[in-house]
Amino acid sequence: MKNIFTFIFILIIGHSVFGQKTPISYVNNEKDSLADANPWFIDNRISQITLTSKTEFEFRSFPIPSSCLTWREYKGTWERKNDTLIFSEQYEVVESDARFTFSNKSQNEYYHLEFRTDKKSKLTDKHIEIQFVYDFDADFKDVKLNMELDNDLRLKIPFNQIPNRKNLASIRFEYSLSNGEKRDGYITENQTINVKEKELPNYIGITLIEKPKKEIIYRITKALLTENKIKIISKEKNKSDLPDYTEEIEFKEVYENESEK
Repeated sequence: MKNIFTFIFILIIGHSVFGQKTPISYVNNEKDSLADANPWFIDNRISQITLTSKTEFEFRSFPIPSSCLTWREYKGTWERKNDTLIFSEQYEVVESDARFTFSNKSQNEYYHLEFRTDKKSKLTDKHIEIQFVYDFDADFKDVKLNMELDNDLRLKIPFNQIPNRKNLASIRFEYSLSNGEKRDGYITENQTINVKEKELPNYIGITLIEKPKKEIIYRITKALLTENKIKIISKEKNKSDLPDYTEEIEFKEVYENESEK
């Protein structure tokens, strides 16, 4: 008899949410308090949590509602344990496919780029695409050039062939390995590729990674479901041996069932 009453109780507290057909959306459109003080502040927090099916969900944020280019969405699976909703998702992190070494040599009339691979495989393609990337505030358009490596897989770029070199923030390259796979990257010691903080050293060694490592990151977010409201209580993810530059998901405090508002 006790089990019957327990079953009925579960049906009652769950009816307002799970008795409905999916999708069910929970929303919070409140702005961050910093947005009032700074009109340029961008609020990246999740504004909408949608249970798109009995097992799948979608988080959505609208940093600039009028610009869909800024919108973000994250998808995964969810399950319920008592009054707790558990949202699970995953993404992949990949090792950078190029490493760089920098030094300044006495010859300061050109940039000297030297290419190799981490497995010391032979590179046969002499063609390389180079792009000069300038400091954002300088308001110069990036310049693309098709160039040729010498027999030792080196490339010399004379300073006087680089337009507006004083504003150069980084050099982007694109190169094809012998197996046809492309490798590209930005050569810079700046924190941001288009913000010049210091001069680029004139001797640069580029090691192309033949088989970059990959890892899967599992991310779990837990929330309490009470009275048709969702309150985020925790978020966690496994550690990676590779650098993880993926943006963290930020939440607001409480989300209300859209159909009940």
